[in-house]
Amino acid sequence: MIRDAINRVIWSGEDLKSFTIVVRDRVKVVAEIPFTDLEAVDRHYLYLKDGNVIPLHRVLEIRRNDETLWHRYSKKTT
Repeated sequence: MIRDAINRVIWSGEDLKSFTIVVRDRVKVVAEIPFTDLEAVDRHYLYLKDGNVIPLHRVLEIRRNDETLWHRYSKKTT
């Protein structure tokens, strides 16, 4: 579950500056959010320090530098 993956990063003790959350964005299509901007996470939303709230279903990936740690599988049509 995405919330569990986010919490693992938060509680890992690693430098959060190395981590980003990639989300589906209405304006930019895809946006990267530094973990340092994260205020809280619950079962349904990410809460950012700037007051923005992002639904968890918009999260596409968690990255450490250029390495993908978690990603949501997308349905491909062929």
